[in-house]
Amino acid sequence: MKPFHNIILLTLTVFSCMSFATSSYIAEKFEKLDRNQNGFLTRSEAASDPALWSRFGSYDRDKDAQLSLSEYSLYASK
Repeated sequence: MKPFHNIILLTLTVFSCMSFATSSYIAEKFEKLDRNQNGFLTRSEAASDPALWSRFGSYDRDKDAQLSLSEYSLYASK
C-alpha cells in the first residue's frame, strides 16, 4: 500500500508544479499586456491580443471596463 501512496503523492506534486508554472506564465503575459502597470487591462491594452480584445466584454465579469488578473486568467487558461 505504501508504494501506491508514493505514486499518488508524486502525481499530485507534478500536477501542482505544472499548475504553478501555468499560473506564473499567465501572470507574465498579463504584466506584458498591462502597459501602464496598474494591475488591470483596459480594452486598448488588450488590443495587442486580437482574440482577447474581441472577447473582452465576456471576461470582464464585474463590467468595470478593465480586466483583473483573475478575469484575464479565465481567458488565458482556455
